[in-house]
Amino acid sequence: MGEIDRLLKLSQRPLIPLPKTVREILETLLLKSEREFLELINQNQELSSLILSVANQPKYRKDNPPVQNVRMALLILGEDLVKILVLSYVSTKLSKVTFNEFSFSLFWARAIANLCFSFICASKFETYPSHLHISSYLMDFGIIVLYSLFPEGYLKVLKLKKLGKTLCQAEREVFEVDHATIGSEYFEFYNFPRRFVLNIHYHHWFPDLPEEIPPEIFEDVKFLNFIDLGVGCYFSVNRERKFKDFKNFGKTHFNLNDSQIENLLDSLPEWTNIFYETFNYKDHLLTPYTKWIKLQEEKLKIQIKKLEEQKKKEENLIELYQDELAKVTREKEILIEEIETLKKKLEEGSILDPLTGLYNESYFLKRLKEELLRAKRYRRIVSILLIEIDKFSQITELYGVEEEENILKLLAQEFFKNLRRVDIVAKLSKPEQFAVILPETPLFGAMVVARKLLRIIEKTFYQKYNTVYSPYIAVISYDPSQLDPKTEPQLENILNTLKSGIDILKLRGQKRILSLVIDKEINNIQS
Repeated sequence: MGEIDRLLKLSQRPLIPLPKTVREILETLLLKSEREFLELINQNQELSSLILSVANQPKYRKDNPPVQNVRMALLILGEDLVKILVLSYVSTKLSKVTFNEFSFSLFWARAIANLCFSFICASKFETYPSHLHISSYLMDFGIIVLYSLFPEGYLKVLKLKKLGKTLCQAEREVFEVDHATIGSEYFEFYNFPRRFVLNIHYHHWFPDLPEEIPPEIFEDVKFLNFIDLGVGCYFSVNRERKFKDFKNFGKTHFNLNDSQIENLLDSLPEWTNIFYETFNYKDHLLTPYTKWIKLQEEKLKIQIKKLEEQKKKEENLIELYQDELAKVTREKEILIEEIETLKKKLEEGSILDPLTGLYNESYFLKRLKEELLRAKRYRRIVSILLIEIDKFSQITELYGVEEEENILKLLAQEFFKNLRRVDIVAKLSKPEQFAVILPETPLFGAMVVARKLLRIIEKTFYQKYNTVYSPYIAVISYDPSQLDPKTEPQLENILNTLKSGIDILKLRGQKRILSLVIDKEINNIQS
């Protein structure tokens, strides 16, 4: 068990054991006589009960008395059906419930379909070896072994398969070995017949490397590939492609015609569905392939009809649209005028603070950037004021939100009265903050304006509340004549400096106005 030994060293899980009952069933069917097979059924209570329960179903017992003897049940059901029942029973011993993308139910449903198709082939081909029933049933058992050792790893295999890789390619990419090799090593460990082990090992090799398949099992592998393709027509995502491959394989290697191939494939559901119902695989019941094709054609016709109806509706909609278009065209000039009016209002609304009528913060930042660039280009001075009213939150606490809005409106009116038309005064997003841009104004002029605004704010609050609410005012002046011509004015640095100036004033707690000068290096700002 070279590859299995390697995987066991990597996995923290033990190798799944083959239950004693399963080993006895497989060894009996592979190596022993029909008499010994009958003895096995008689000795195993579960198998006996299973055979009798199926034999007593109305479609087999008909109007006869209940069957109580296993030998009679065998006669009623027939040798093939009993063998399929016994082998399908194996799935109940090797299956478990999973809560991820790997489905034991799907695996064993397909394995039972392989088994049934093997018996169908045995009835059609005179040279069909009887030992292939078990080979076809268990040829993919290596998948169960790999999943049991590495559940998460096998989910990666399934994802790679969805991306277009074959199952064996995906397994080799994840585990450096495929399920065929693992399955053959597993059954070799239990000393199963060599021909059966070789069937498992080579069952995927036929299309790729036929010359490397041992001659004694070449025909076996050919049948196994035929079974795999046929069952794939029912379980593959791309059923049409599988059917094409199955048909070509049947014609090339077995000289079958289209009718024979379709009859073979259509007979599979009649066999499998009996065992799916018996062993609770009802979610996987099969529909004959040709019937499925007809159903697909019917669905396609319905889809085409829906598309035609949709096309007709769309044509009607186009006619209605053309009528509406003519109507809209007549109203176009009126709508354009309305749009222009709304656009103008929208533009005004987008730059103004709705409460105070001052410019809003976004417009202030835009204009500040423009004024700084203009000052640099024409070598002019521009000054900027940041104003923050101390203890402004007390207004809301003492008088409410409405009174806060009233005082802000009042301050805005006072600013309008006392500033030049060219000055840009803005209400910032914080309730207590205002900002002013003073074009063509040096630092000393800006300081005059700052003192004036300080008095206005203090006077306004005192007259209204008989209390002094003083502002903090940081003033900065940008004079490009004092700077390196290659240096660009840094908007973010200027704003951060103004905010730092406010913080300095708060810490000092005395002085209310702070002037800031941009030195020859714009990042070096001194007060």
